[in-house]
Amino acid sequence: MSGIVGVFASIGEHLPILNKEKLAEPKPEGPISRFHYRGTTILILSFCVLVTTTEWVSGTDSIINCLHNGPIPENVIENYCYIIGTFSVPKHYVDEVKDIGNRVSQTGVGPYEDEDEIEIKGYYQWVPFMLFLQGCMFYVPHLIFKLCEAGKIKLILTGLHQYIMDSDERSGKQEDLANYLVDTRHTHRVWCCKILLAQCLYLVNVIGNMFLTDCFLGWEFYTYGVQALSFLEGTDDFRVDPMSRVFPRVTKCIFRKFGPSGTIQKHDAQCVLPINIINEKIYVFLWFWFGLLSALTILELIWTLCIVFLSSAKSIIIRRKLSLSPNRKTLKVDVNYLCRNMDFGDWKLLYHLLKNMDSLLFGEMLEHYSEILQKELESGGKDDTLSLRSLMRGKDEKPDLPHDDDDDDEFLKLHDGNYLKAKEAGEMDSPKKTTDI
Repeated sequence: MSGIVGVFASIGEHLPILNKEKLAEPKPEGPISRFHYRGTTILILSFCVLVTTTEWVSGTDSIINCLHNGPIPENVIENYCYIIGTFSVPKHYVDEVKDIGNRVSQTGVGPYEDEDEIEIKGYYQWVPFMLFLQGCMFYVPHLIFKLCEAGKIKLILTGLHQYIMDSDERSGKQEDLANYLVDTRHTHRVWCCKILLAQCLYLVNVIGNMFLTDCFLGWEFYTYGVQALSFLEGTDDFRVDPMSRVFPRVTKCIFRKFGPSGTIQKHDAQCVLPINIINEKIYVFLWFWFGLLSALTILELIWTLCIVFLSSAKSIIIRRKLSLSPNRKTLKVDVNYLCRNMDFGDWKLLYHLLKNMDSLLFGEMLEHYSEILQKELESGGKDDTLSLRSLMRGKDEKPDLPHDDDDDDEFLKLHDGNYLKAKEAGEMDSPKKTTDI
């Protein structure tokens, strides 16, 4: 027994969702996303274990028990009905308790003819497999997000998501991070679009799971939760649990075999399904959980799009973070200047850093970022255009290439596409006519 306990006690060391070091890492995703790939995955896989260990709940390992009068062994009938699937008769569904025991034995259970409609209730066999599949599906968007995010937040933070006591070490890492942000300006747009699309997959996944569950339960899941709520509002004498239609406790099963004379004999069995007591509770919970998760995911997605693409959101969020810093009165940060010189990709990256850093560390880093960015833009010129002269010589040196001093500011420029471009042909004199390099 102690060996088994030891095995299960060490599981958390190998699972990413239970690893303490993993939980302490920077988190590029928000809490709603963690509800998806951590909370919902653990929840559904727990349900999967629950429906396969019925003896823990009902005290018996039996999933189906069938009643019949005949010479057929009981285990044969039960195995046959479990494999083939039992059924209910829709014309015998009743909505009031007083009807049970009069013309039907249980709702959906009664005599029927060959031409009558029946509903096969065999999906209880597949509930554990379905739950396991859904648990894996809720983890897939997280794997795609990690692939798109490429670990960038963890790599560039270099420990700044946790407070560093040594001031010199802290300042050095902050300056390195600020230099990285300046050097890679306007290069994060593709990265931003990728993680936004990956975040949309969470919403696609939960809505897809609702549709998949509805299809799995014979298109009964869509109104399942509403029917369960209506059951609570009725009186005890005039209500029948609507969940018994989706997960019936008692069903019918027909076993056919050849008799002694070669004619086909039909044996009518009535089967009790104790496993459905667990299944109905699980899917009622999942109906409300999927609905709540869908609503929260939609709100988070709208919020993310607003803070990324609304220019006013940048200043508000940065100022709010800086207001929490203990040294906010001594910080030298021009927030408006920073916001003007960031595109949506730069801001998305800075926002993730903001969410994972302490307000004191973020404020100090932003000071370095503001100072380095201002120097970079002043030395490189406006509109993020760097003069080739500044790359080829010092400030007081003469250029190695011939050109007019009057056109010093219009000399060859280094553009965003990493190519050199001269003045337009129409703006240059014929002796100075050049082509793009």
